[in-house]
Amino acid sequence: MRIGQLFHLTPLVDDLDAAVAFYDAVFGPLCTYRGYSSHWHRDAAILVMADTVVEPMQPYPPADGEQGTSWFRYIDRFGPRVHNMAFYVEGRSELARRLHDAGVRTTDGGVGANVFTYPKQTPGMLEFFEPGEYRANDPRLSPHWPALRDHYWPHIHPLGLVRLSHLTVVVADRVGAARFYADVLDAVALPEQEATVPGATSSFVLVGEDTILELAQPVDAACPIAADLEAVGDCVTGATFTVRDLGAAARHLAMADAPVASQGDDRIELDRARTWNLAHTFTEAVLVGDPRADRG
Repeated sequence: MRIGQLFHLTPLVDDLDAAVAFYDAVFGPLCTYRGYSSHWHRDAAILVMADTVVEPMQPYPPADGEQGTSWFRYIDRFGPRVHNMAFYVEGRSELARRLHDAGVRTTDGGVGANVFTYPKQTPGMLEFFEPGEYRANDPRLSPHWPALRDHYWPHIHPLGLVRLSHLTVVVADRVGAARFYADVLDAVALPEQEATVPGATSSFVLVGEDTILELAQPVDAACPIAADLEAVGDCVTGATFTVRDLGAAARHLAMADAPVASQGDDRIELDRARTWNLAHTFTEAVLVGDPRADRG
């Protein structure tokens, strides 16, 4: 069993047009899909920017007398926010066995190539997908992608995007969460370091090929993500992006009319209340022990 790249991050949104417009203005992504799925009863778009894929999804309410999809039930209960992180995997049956042995229930959602964990059974809801023929649909899996990734987004696009630094997952127990990712998903722990979220203490793990998760445990009632833990449980609350030049990124965000909530010497944070409860942060800082740092 081997975990690969982040397949996509799935924010559930109440207005797909607005979400796509936001990502277009800020990141200049390549859109590889936009459409409706009758199986999932939703509209969605797949947006690729540098090493990252975001799939904003707008679930629709069910017809009278029918049950809503899990996507709709989630947004109906918790409002717009990230539903799950999806990773590529090789060896799906072995992964399913590991999850079962760890006491985690799974489902394929009616799609044989997928493995979904049940809500609240893992530190952040997870999806795994064995790409097979889908490889042709993800440009990042082309041998030519690094040339575009490492030139266009950092040097041509005005944001100066280098990579996704990390995803922040609020958890009730950072030590137990890190142990789950290491023992079940072969994650590698990064050195202990300060949390990026005020009022939290964090563990950082590298999952799969190149995705770092900050497992942030609130230790102060004023912690801005404590309310997410209380309302939802362990869940994704933020995405932090490394940029080449924070000043240039600030100028681009102003031109793009991005909803900047705060700007300091080391980071810019957007207003998550206006970005579907996913905090978007931009920084030049590199996490201690990030093995991707040598890539530039």
